[in-house]
Amino acid sequence: MKKQLSALILAMLALASSACGEAAVSEEGVADTVETTAAAAETAAEEEETQAPSFADFPSSDLGGYTLRLGDTRQYDIYRFSIREEETGDVLNDAIYRSNREVEEKLNITIKSVLYDDPGKLADVIIAGEDAFDIATGQDLRMAELALGGYMSDISGIKGIDFSADWWPKHSVDAYEINGKMLLFSNYMSYFGLSRARVWYINKSLAADYGLKVPYDSIFDGTWTLDRLIEMINAVYSDVDGNGEKNEGDIFGLVKTHNYICMQPSMGIDTFAKNKDGQLEFVFDVSKASAAVEKLYKVFFESPSVFLISGDNSPVQQIFASGQALYYYDSLGMMETFLRDSDVDYGVICTPKLDESQPDYIAGYTDYSHGVPITAPDLEKIGACIEAMTASGYYTVAPAFIEKALKNKYTYDEQSAKVIDLIMGRMKVELAYSFSAQMALAFNNLFNTSSPGSDLASYYEKNKDKDIALLERINTLYS
Repeated sequence: MKKQLSALILAMLALASSACGEAAVSEEGVADTVETTAAAAETAAEEEETQAPSFADFPSSDLGGYTLRLGDTRQYDIYRFSIREEETGDVLNDAIYRSNREVEEKLNITIKSVLYDDPGKLADVIIAGEDAFDIATGQDLRMAELALGGYMSDISGIKGIDFSADWWPKHSVDAYEINGKMLLFSNYMSYFGLSRARVWYINKSLAADYGLKVPYDSIFDGTWTLDRLIEMINAVYSDVDGNGEKNEGDIFGLVKTHNYICMQPSMGIDTFAKNKDGQLEFVFDVSKASAAVEKLYKVFFESPSVFLISGDNSPVQQIFASGQALYYYDSLGMMETFLRDSDVDYGVICTPKLDESQPDYIAGYTDYSHGVPITAPDLEKIGACIEAMTASGYYTVAPAFIEKALKNKYTYDEQSAKVIDLIMGRMKVELAYSFSAQMALAFNNLFNTSSPGSDLASYYEKNKDKDIALLERINTLYS
């Protein structure tokens, strides 16, 4: 590049000298011209050297008009996180559409959707041994059942798949690769996982009304903990109608549903972890989990500042959207839906550390995972498609979702955008939850009953042997 730059500067010098012969130009003018053109050439060269990589750099291959069949589900419109049939002018929609067309062109393939009403029907087709699709996308718990049943192929040995590439999210590879094998996977073929990172939305106007500071500084200096979150929640309550009872018309510190997913891993409470040999071990920390359960139980079920609604999420969403709650816990994807149409001046807050001994924040998320059914033929072509689709999603769809949609279209302040960046760098999907380990479901199972409780020790004694048996089954499957 430096040689090319020198040649370009020399050419410009020659042009400048030629111009001197044709018209009366001062030495000073020539010098200025040379200096300006040289600077422009150097700037252009630097821009060329630092140009960001894109899917255009991904190697092409000819799969001879192969049709890739994607088995997916209409439940919750999950297929729309990876497939769009036409351009509409919406940034995210068009990024997904363009991403798939670019893959089709790169590989000389056609991508075809095979849609089912729900993950159960999709699973039935796999279990029946039908060759109906090449890649399945389904609800994480159901996909794990299929893997345990021996219905998913190991994609780790497929030629052309490189888990170390930038377009394979390290956090998902760490979770789903066990003992060198990968039967399920989560990557940029879909942005569903990105959209399901759990966060705490804060009503900034309500915080100001109660003299509370939005905790961005605490987040960035590493002191944002569960205790601080609880203090803020407990500081907000107003019996608006004066009837002495909590109801939907009041002002709350937190409006809460039955959804406790991802709180455990976000506070560093793991059920399984990989040892140095790549196999899973049971690592559930009863003491740490008990501390979290006791604090959460006290605020969720005993604080007057929390309005808890079981069942349908919509009343909860409406209460927050109406400006009647300081905090609301849900996924990043909510910014695309009801929050987009609300008038709430909200901020995005990451899940706090359990306490300051936790080394860093963790952004727990869930995903509708992918798998290649054992009935699918031609694994090498399927592998080439998986690699290209996750690369295209990484370069095209993920930036459209994170940079253009979340950080520019749906957030109202730079600090929230910085929190989103932090979350994207701390993502964690929990394999134990995907495989229905009982201790990974502890918060849900303790709190989501007609008689919620906080006796984690008893729950642990009842369930640890089941989880150890499950772990042994998984290790055998991946051996």
